[in-house]
Amino acid sequence: MTASGYFEGQTDYTGFFLHHCVHYMDLIPWFAGEDFGDMTVRSVPPRPGKLLLHLNFTTPQGKIGNIVMGTVQSRGTPMEKIRIMGDHTRLHVDNIIDVALYRDPPFKADDPGAVLDPASDTLCWRPNFTAAANEDHKGYAPLLADMAALLRGESRDVPDIGDEVRAMERLERMIAQIPL
Repeated sequence: MTASGYFEGQTDYTGFFLHHCVHYMDLIPWFAGEDFGDMTVRSVPPRPGKLLLHLNFTTPQGKIGNIVMGTVQSRGTPMEKIRIMGDHTRLHVDNIIDVALYRDPPFKADDPGAVLDPASDTLCWRPNFTAAANEDHKGYAPLLADMAALLRGESRDVPDIGDEVRAMERLERMIAQIPL
């Protein structure tokens, strides 16, 4: 994860933390299905406005992962990878586009009757950008539609203010480990 140019020369990284890092504090526990347990942060500031962060984490139920964040890469190149590993399950997200859920499939090489099993084999998804309106909610219209539905008392599977408070608490926990 990166945010280059527009933080150049700034030694106050508040904007970087709030515009970029906070998303991982919300996304990773959602993917993992539970909150962070242990969290360890290493940082390298090559020069003012440039900051590299490496966050190792575990979860209470035994998942492990890491997040690399910084202000040094070009936003014009592929730069984001998410890896979360649990017991016989692994999630990979590459550049927000390719998503793969690896599970615990049986070995198939010696089984002539083997078939792909939707209950255990790897699931992969890549959005169809030719049907962007159906595959990828962009803009404020879908957000406002969800908000209107909630105001009408309908149920929607969307984050609430409590989710965002927890993301900010996680971000503060991360920042507390960075010697700035």
